[in-house]
Amino acid sequence: MRKIQACDKIELNNSIDEVWNVLIDIPSYHKWWPKVINIKVSNFSNKIIDTEFIVKPFNGQPFSCKVESFDPNKELKLNYFDGLYRGYGKWQLVNKINSTLVSYEVDLIIVNKFVIVLSYFLPISKIHSIVFKKIFVGLQKYLSYRQI
Repeated sequence: MRKIQACDKIELNNSIDEVWNVLIDIPSYHKWWPKVINIKVSNFSNKIIDTEFIVKPFNGQPFSCKVESFDPNKELKLNYFDGLYRGYGKWQLVNKINSTLVSYEVDLIIVNKFVIVLSYFLPISKIHSIVFKKIFVGLQKYLSYRQI
């Protein structure tokens, strides 16, 4: 069983409320995620829970996520239920003095046969972290833009 396990973090000079409001606005992810990652909300819920979205990275194979649970201003847990992976991801926020520590952690089983083979030759977890660093940069820029 091949897996992706990664935890990436960034400290942002924004309040926890500002960061949380962006994270729960899933229909706006396309505004701050890298342009090479296509995100489409497939089932929106005003309650956040059960909101589903499809992610198609780098013109590759898509995967689907569903909001499984959340704890306001602390954690947003996603279930990867279709496509390349199965497992969980979670956004976590920690309030600091004048900043917010943001982390995203994944524990995924790779189910796509091609990606399983690739994972023997490429460091898939490290590649995930590289992509997430770009997502964090987009989040940082988006939050800065919203403050203007």
